[in-house]
Amino acid sequence: MSSDEVIKNTHNTAVNDIFGANSSSHVNILETAGAASTGVDSKGQQILDYIHSLPPAYEFEPAYTRQYRENPYEHDDVPNIIREKLIIPCANHELTARVYRPSSDSTAPSPALIYFHGGGFVLGSIESYDKLLAQLCIQSKVVVISVDYRLAPETVFPGAVEDTQEAVGWLASNASTLCLDPSRIALGGDSAGANLATGYCLANKHPDDFKPCFQLLIYPSIVGNDPTPSREQFSEKLLLTDKLLQWFHDLYITKEQENDPRFNVLKATEFKHLPATFILTCGFDPLRDEGQMYVDKLIENGVTVKHSCYADMFHAFINFGVLQQAKDAVTECAMILKAVMAHSK
Repeated sequence: MSSDEVIKNTHNTAVNDIFGANSSSHVNILETAGAASTGVDSKGQQILDYIHSLPPAYEFEPAYTRQYRENPYEHDDVPNIIREKLIIPCANHELTARVYRPSSDSTAPSPALIYFHGGGFVLGSIESYDKLLAQLCIQSKVVVISVDYRLAPETVFPGAVEDTQEAVGWLASNASTLCLDPSRIALGGDSAGANLATGYCLANKHPDDFKPCFQLLIYPSIVGNDPTPSREQFSEKLLLTDKLLQWFHDLYITKEQENDPRFNVLKATEFKHLPATFILTCGFDPLRDEGQMYVDKLIENGVTVKHSCYADMFHAFINFGVLQQAKDAVTECAMILKAVMAHSK
């Protein structure tokens, strides 16, 4: 047996022990990234048709798009959940966060997920992710903390990276005050937010650094502006087009900075210290291949990782709660998060 096979077998055993079985048996959820031969799901295509009936986001100032672009296909609201506003002090400014707590009579410190939303470092907000994260909280029974980091072009790279470092550091240092268990704090995010969560874990490798117990990464942005086959194949007619991706990056980062490992994650040199990770990708997504590349990189470095690819879905699908696949994906994330936190007790 080759060394690669040993690593994979060890990895699979560890994944089964920690994450358990898949929470969904949907035929188009794959372990390896790929696109469904039947194309984008028909209901998903209806959502894409609606999105493309609107003027592209890059035709407006970002502030205008943030204010007026709504999602009419959100997840259902969640009753019996506690929402709290939190102010996180940083060196030269403050960040707002929203804390979601499942209703409980327990006074014991709770496990938590610190979450960074997607939106290309330009769009997205606490409000636009409210119902999605409320669903994740209530299904996982884990506290979720949604951080409203600063966006471009008002704050450019590495501003969002610095916000991530300061926010996670402050939350970890104040875990007892917030009734959180510091040994069971995970980081997560989608797309650009997954890039920020990953960047934190890569940067904090010294003994005195706070290290999360787990990463939850949804279609992560991993390779900066480097080309991949999926970026070339899915450059048009989906949610994340080549023009939109370029608009995001032009507003966020300069050409001279794009190989910084805090943006182009695969330029980092050390991966062995990373926590166990769940990576979710989707078949019709420019970022699909880099998600698989990161899965492979973690396996090579002996990091426990589980991967699910929703092969008939497109980038950002998890935000559209009318889709059964989005419901399945939230449930899968929640069940894995719940299993990880139970294992970490």
